[in-house]
Amino acid sequence: MDVPGPFQFGIEIELLLGTRKKSQPTWKSLARDVSKRLQKAGLANHVKDGSDKSAETYNEWSIVQEVTIPSQPGKNLWGIELVSPIYPVYSYWAGDLNILFSTLQSSYTLVPSPHCSTHIHLSGVPEALTAIELAGLAKAALYFESALDCLVPPARRGSRAYWCQTLRASSALLEEGVPRSLRDCLAIVDDAAAVAGSHGVVEAVNLFSAASTYGQAHGMTADFVRGKVYKWNLAGMIAADGLGTVEFRQPLGCLAACDAVAWATLTLAFVASAVGELGLGLKGDDVGEEGGSVGELWEFLVAGARSLGWDGIDGVEQLFARED
Repeated sequence: MDVPGPFQFGIEIELLLGTRKKSQPTWKSLARDVSKRLQKAGLANHVKDGSDKSAETYNEWSIVQEVTIPSQPGKNLWGIELVSPIYPVYSYWAGDLNILFSTLQSSYTLVPSPHCSTHIHLSGVPEALTAIELAGLAKAALYFESALDCLVPPARRGSRAYWCQTLRASSALLEEGVPRSLRDCLAIVDDAAAVAGSHGVVEAVNLFSAASTYGQAHGMTADFVRGKVYKWNLAGMIAADGLGTVEFRQPLGCLAACDAVAWATLTLAFVASAVGELGLGLKGDDVGEEGGSVGELWEFLVAGARSLGWDGIDGVEQLFARED
């Protein structure tokens, strides 16, 4: 029996995928073929119809068309997203990822693409993260942003990364359009949690400008929460559907199980450390503008793994060995 643990999580894997032998004339035919092979390998799944508006239960893998990845029908390549079931932290999830990628690699071509990314959703068990814990996560994300940037290619950081922008671009953390100091950002998050709870924290780090192209196109008259454009999307914590999840959106597209396992492990360890004493203890008066170093990030992850009862963070070291 799986032990629930302090968190449960899910992973979304975006791929540009093509068959090696028989070409697939449509995305749907490819998805059905993928579904059949995964089912045969022992992974329960379904193809999610884009027109299906029913609530997803996340009790098995789902196969979704990913429209942000440009498909190339002439080359038999299709954008696809594989969404995992909800996993307890202490479970068989790493084994499932090995089965998933082994099945894909045996029958398909996995093509690297800057349009692909990997997202990890996480929630507390049995209760959602508190406002103070959420503030700890937001502060840790701000403090270690530069260190985490070192683990991904340039396309997944900076101004080019529209779908995973810095939290410091949040309207609430700008002063006349200019990012505030890291010290001020941490203080704003603490104040927001104290005054307005989880809503305050989310608005502090996930607020989007009404004057943006998106805001104008949607008739926004005031800045609004739009978490899915930031590296850390906390908007699920105040969503009407009550999902209560946080989402790490910065990881690049994964082409192998070891990559997906490494990013999931890093995210779980990071959040575990952030909602504990180390994250809660981050205060504006104690930090420099450079934030935490890569070495400090490693120690932060080790501490998070220890709090989860893990022996270590095996596999994560490959992310730290990445070079531009």
